[in-house]
Amino acid sequence: MRYITLIVFLCFLSPSLHAQWEWRHPSPQGNDLWNVHFAPGSSTGWAVGAAGVIIKSTDSGSSWSNQESHREDIFRGVYALSAYSAYVVGDNGVVLHTSTGGLTWQKQNSSTTAGINTVHAVNSSFAAFVGDAGLLHTTSNGGATWTPRSTGTSNNLNGVFFTSTQNGVAVGSGTTIVQTTNGGVSWTARQVFPGQFSSDLIDVFFVDASYGWAVGTGGGVIRSTDGGTTWSRMTNNGTSADLNKVRFSDRQNGYAAGESGAIYRSTNGGAYWSTVTSGTSYGLEGLALQGASTVAVGLYGVILRSVNNNGFSMVTSGTRSSINAVTAAIPSTAWAVTSDGEVLASTNGGISWQLRAQPVMQPLYGIDNINGQTLLACGNGGLVLRSTNGGYNWSSIASGTSVALNAVDMLDSDTGYIVGSTGRIIKTTNGGAGWYPVASGTLESLLGVHFTDSDHGTIVGTNGKVLSTTNGGYTWSHQQSWTQDALFHVIRDGNRGMLCGDDGTLSCTTDGGQHWTDCPGGTTAALFHLTHPAPNEYAAVGEDGTIMRTSNFGQTWVREISHAQHTLYSADAHGGNVYVVGDYGTVLRNGTYPYPVTLRAFTASEIDGCVQLHWLVEDEQALLGYAIERLDATGWEEIGFVKSSSSLRTASAEYQWRDCLVATAGTAWRLRMVDMDGSTEYSPELRLVGTAEPGDWKLEAWPRPSHGNVTLLLPDGVAELDVYDMSGRLLRAFSISEMNDARMQLSGSLFPSTGSYLLVARNTNHITSIILQVMK
Repeated sequence: MRYITLIVFLCFLSPSLHAQWEWRHPSPQGNDLWNVHFAPGSSTGWAVGAAGVIIKSTDSGSSWSNQESHREDIFRGVYALSAYSAYVVGDNGVVLHTSTGGLTWQKQNSSTTAGINTVHAVNSSFAAFVGDAGLLHTTSNGGATWTPRSTGTSNNLNGVFFTSTQNGVAVGSGTTIVQTTNGGVSWTARQVFPGQFSSDLIDVFFVDASYGWAVGTGGGVIRSTDGGTTWSRMTNNGTSADLNKVRFSDRQNGYAAGESGAIYRSTNGGAYWSTVTSGTSYGLEGLALQGASTVAVGLYGVILRSVNNNGFSMVTSGTRSSINAVTAAIPSTAWAVTSDGEVLASTNGGISWQLRAQPVMQPLYGIDNINGQTLLACGNGGLVLRSTNGGYNWSSIASGTSVALNAVDMLDSDTGYIVGSTGRIIKTTNGGAGWYPVASGTLESLLGVHFTDSDHGTIVGTNGKVLSTTNGGYTWSHQQSWTQDALFHVIRDGNRGMLCGDDGTLSCTTDGGQHWTDCPGGTTAALFHLTHPAPNEYAAVGEDGTIMRTSNFGQTWVREISHAQHTLYSADAHGGNVYVVGDYGTVLRNGTYPYPVTLRAFTASEIDGCVQLHWLVEDEQALLGYAIERLDATGWEEIGFVKSSSSLRTASAEYQWRDCLVATAGTAWRLRMVDMDGSTEYSPELRLVGTAEPGDWKLEAWPRPSHGNVTLLLPDGVAELDVYDMSGRLLRAFSISEMNDARMQLSGSLFPSTGSYLLVARNTNHITSIILQVMK
């Protein structure tokens, strides 16, 4: 039996398998975008940004679609070689490459964990990237290996451009300019002449072998006419904005873009620059010229486009106001409210959102619905609004208070509650048409409320306040405080319930809220809201795009890849969809929650000249089956289908499939798991990578379990070692230069707490991993 590859994942692979969160508003993006590039002579290009965001355009920037990177690093650079091939680089030494037009992105071994700021390619073989502290690496084999180069500077390098495989220039902080004429083997420092020039340089661009420009802080612009050997300062006509990117279409015509939405245009080689109205005050970080189109991208998902130099228009659409709350109704309707008093609505399961109304200009903090018909919203200054026609028209309802009202919970029986500052509780029994006060017995700010029926409910607030009632709020019991953290939201499901709060607080109850116990999710991020899409399934959302998920009522949690950099404030689930909203107009959607299946193992081995696929699954939930797909030179093709062993949830099941087509190097297999409603998710890919037996290439560690330092025995030819926690977070990536010996020691300080950690070793032909138990 010949061993092909083994993907070991268990809890580790859950985030990547289940990263089904879709960005839905603003469209196409609201995360910071740091760079954009189009393939030469093509209308296809990519833009990249924070939280692992990759978006693609096939029409010169007129429209964009999101692609899955399976990472949440900040991506700062992108270079498109063709409509199918591109590089992406970013923080933590990440280099990704696609040869499938972005359908899949493969991580390359960059040989660094430092931040990478940009990448430039000359052809499919030769490319270079630059980064912090003088970092510069080149490749001559399409990224199979990246070679560190000594640039002679410790300043951060921000831009790089090669006019050929031999001639290149890199620029950076402290007016750094270095030039190579031998493919990056050696570099020579260059200076700007004549006169004083003190800008930190951020970008460099050459239109041909001779003419190039560099831009930087304070509106600094310089030009070279001899391939980067000498540089002259260009007048900036009083421009003081930091310039982040410069691009020219020929020796005369070009653009520069930078902070506060600054765009400048030159028609005489940079000697004079005229101001162009951009229509935004957000910083612009990326710039691309493609045929008649000029595309600029920047902070908060800004995408601008100009055609034939006729002014810029905004491609990105949607509010940038903070979205504070969301409510959903079956089958596919949802509403959300913002800090600018806007009401957004979706009628297609969260796929698209439109401004439904703006009844006030004050912040709205809460919204809920009764049977998808009546809507109630609350906000600043005691504001209560009511709509009976799906949010098109709103009336103001007397609340009897002027304090901030933070959350609302409506029941189908027309009973509802609103909570707010200084212990305020108001109640309705007529669908929100009238409200009266309820005594809470506290002056703490109350932030979250949830009732299981008209009698039983729980309220949470600042300084660990938890209130519980069994008689519709006539009397409230104050739970013994076990925390001083602010508690933001609570969900009750009969006697069971869960609450969340500051510093990653997550607590559970099984007795109707009489007692609460910690069910920690392994995060310190503030968690602002919970949703409960299915039995035992909960999701908590919070700071920095955090989404924590549990499928076993809080016993274990997984941090999911949200691809959101901003704080998330609210979540709701209905009709198979989960909606999450947050800062700067963020709306995420998950249409496969709970997931149709949990994949626990996926392996391949060769038997009698055939490839035997084997997979182990758990928790099949109304799953139709598994489509087996093969990748070869023509792309992915479905080669078989295996029906699910049960249409109901099963504890576990095993499946096999044999592919007897003669496989070649590069052949890959994957599973497309199909739910009864047609939704799908993909397994990782298995590739034909070598002929080693299972026991020949393995990673060993001792002692196991560990109470301190860990000694590793590395397999021959290992090129990279990654250490993950069981939420899928990369704790440390060791490069080949750090693994000089077969035996390697890891410091116990690498493991922050007691628990399980995944160690993955790999090279171009093999991958192996072990799970290490650490006791602190």
